[in-house]
Amino acid sequence: MFEWIDSLHWSLAIVFFWIIGILRTSIVFALGWSASAGTERFKRLQRAMDSPIYRRAQAFINQWGALAVPLCFLTVGFQTAVILTTGFTRMPLIRWIPAMLLGTLLWGIIYGTIGMAVFWAWLERPFMALALIAVVVLVIIVVRRRQK
Repeated sequence: MFEWIDSLHWSLAIVFFWIIGILRTSIVFALGWSASAGTERFKRLQRAMDSPIYRRAQAFINQWGALAVPLCFLTVGFQTAVILTTGFTRMPLIRWIPAMLLGTLLWGIIYGTIGMAVFWAWLERPFMALALIAVVVLVIIVVRRRQK
């Protein structure tokens, strides 16, 4: 699969990742929408919506409105919380769809160009990725300790 993606022209790679982003985001949004309906199957998801990351996502959405959707695609790990929250709070589709299309396009551009280059570099030199992860963890620890 990776060879196939690597063989794509950069513009086709962007379109490929854009489509993947649209599908993934739509599924997560639909899960949030369904969970807000109160069905028994989604009780665990409803409880998760009360966790700190989802409360932060809701505050982010309340602050930025529909712009929160494309902005969340510039983050790692926060996207799913924001998208699930937009579904859970039933953001109107007339606002959500254009925001989602813009966000997934940004995500497709990042992953179709820079993202894959970083991924291939990580596969070739995993020790560099471990060093980078250690630096990021150290920065997070220092920032959190200074906040207390």
